[in-house]
Order: sequence, then C-alpha cells, then structure tokens
Amino acid sequence: MKSVVIGASGYTGAELLRILAFHPDIEVILAAASSHAGQPISELFPSLFPHYGDMVFSDADRLINDLEDGIEHADIAFLALPHGVSQAIVPRLYDKVGLIVDLSADFRLRDPEAYPIWYKAAHASPFYLKKAVYGLPELTRSQLKGARLIAVAGCYVTCSTLPLFPLLSAGLIERDSIIIDAASGVSGAGRSLKSSYLFSEVDENYSVYGLKNHRHTPEIEQNLGSKVLFTPHLLPTNRGILATTYSRPTTKFQRAIAAVSDPEMFGSDLILSELAKSYREESFVFATASPPSIKATLGSNNALVFGTYDQRTNTVITVSALDNLVKGASGQAVQCANIALGLPETTGLGLLGLYP
Repeated sequence: MKSVVIGASGYTGAELLRILAFHPDIEVILAAASSHAGQPISELFPSLFPHYGDMVFSDADRLINDLEDGIEHADIAFLALPHGVSQAIVPRLYDKVGLIVDLSADFRLRDPEAYPIWYKAAHASPFYLKKAVYGLPELTRSQLKGARLIAVAGCYVTCSTLPLFPLLSAGLIERDSIIIDAASGVSGAGRSLKSSYLFSEVDENYSVYGLKNHRHTPEIEQNLGSKVLFTPHLLPTNRGILATTYSRPTTKFQRAIAAVSDPEMFGSDLILSELAKSYREESFVFATASPPSIKATLGSNNALVFGTYDQRTNTVITVSALDNLVKGASGQAVQCANIALGLPETTGLGLLGLYP
C-alpha cells in the first residue's frame, strides 16, 4: 500500500518515516513539509538516507490546496501536523484516500464543545469528528478495524490511561480521586523554535507547564470517565514520558485487604496482578515487577506499567513509561493503521528498545 506523510519535517513526521522504512506492506511515496519543500529528506534527517536516498520533501501547502500531486496514488495519509490544521484537510481528503491517520488532537475529543474550552477555537469539521475512531488500540481495537479516519491518542494520555483504565474497570480505585504527575522529553513539544525549549533553558532544568489547564486533560478524562488533576513537566531529555499517578482505593479494594496479615503487600500484589491480567495478551504493553524508567522504552513501541499500594497514606500508586515519539505518537499511528488495514498489529514495529 502507498502512503503519504504530511508534516514530515517534524519529530513525529521523521519518526513515521523511520518506522515506515521497515514496514513491509506500506511504502512512503511522498513526504510533504512546507518549510522544507524541495529539500532532500536526508539533508534534514541524515539518519534516513539509507532508505530515502535523494527523495525530497514536497510542498505541503500546495499538496493541501490542490490535493492532486501524489494524493491520487495514495492509499493512506498520515497527518503529522500542528493542531487545527487537520480539521480543514480531512474533509477534502476523506474521499481521496482509503485511510487517514491523524496524529494531532483535532479529532480526539468526542464533544465538539470541548474544543473552544481547551483549544480556544470552535471545531471546523464536527461532521468528521463523528466519523473519527480514537486510536488507542488497547482500548479501541474493535472500532479500529476497517476505520477510515483515526485520531491517534496523545502521548501523555496514553502513558496515563494505560495503568489507570484497568484499575478503574476492576473497581479498585475511586473514579474522581486521580492525580497524575507526568514528565516528557523536549521532543514532545515539537520542533518549533521557542525560547523555553533552547538547550540552555532545558539542560540541567526541570519545570512544570500547562498547570491546571493542559490540553490533554479532557482526553484523559474522556478515556477514564472521571475528572483528573493532570500536571505535566519538562524533562531535560530528547525522548520519553514517565507518568506517576495517585488515587484512593475503593471500598471493594479495602475489603479485599482487610483480613490479610500484610495488607500493603497483598494490596500491591492485587494492583500489579490486575495490570498483568489486563495486558497479558497485548504485544506492546507490559506490567513490570518494579517501577519502569523511560530508557527502558527508548525507540520501541512498548509501554511499561507498574502499580503498588501504600498502606500508610491509603494510596494506590502507578508508574508508567513510554517513548513519546513511538507508542506516544508515530508507532501508535502505525499500530492503529495495521489494525484498520487488517494487517498483523506488530508489522513494522520494533519490539525491543535501545540501550544504553
């Protein structure tokens, strides 16, 4: 199958190109980026030269405006664009390609009224918002099969949802007690030049941003069906997300541990066994016996989840990690595309991370 990557000069676009180079069933016939139109891909990303050779970036603006140059030959369109752009493109692309995979937040939220609140603008294509399938395979696999438009889940959202969703589903934690502290590498902010992302600002630093109003909050709440207090932080690393969550155990949980000699150990085992049971059939999500680190997921499409119980404060704690550019974005996009196209879910995706 032939694909186009629109917005290919950003970090997620580059990661898509890298992953698709290993995909046996999807060929990239066009990579578009307005700011680098006409420039060889390997000049901007030398690491991609062995596969893409002298292939140059097409003009994304021209491609979007006339939807002719290359689009008519494509089966799949991957959109790795800034928020707000895909809303205008998807309606014009929908009948030209068989599958659209959007990596932005433009079609993630089911309620169009949430966009003016969190993204400060009304949604431009509410009709297509209804057609979009949310792209988090571990939650929405059945809906993804045969999908035409996929809204790939956000990076923070994926890292936060994966450990919490099974515990909520099992009735082990209170629905409206959740606090999420998460930290991401700088690539999560995109490739744009902003003073807060300069080396001298980020190196040897650790900072909070989006306090009380980060745009991923409603997406997390949509997945979990509960209010959360979500606080993101910026790590002085290139890649990776680590999310630590805190929640209150339910009456059901407390009854289960009440009669045992070591409630903390039993409660911790109960939390971890629920995570292991929930993901034992999954190819990319693994419950770990100890808290994971971001380096353990580097370059892979894996997410690692861990959970424990602290008796002293009566708190359930989870820790999860993933690579924000792979399972948090481009790898997840390919995983979703594989499901939609009826391919084996792991096709083209690395199962092992890089170390050191």
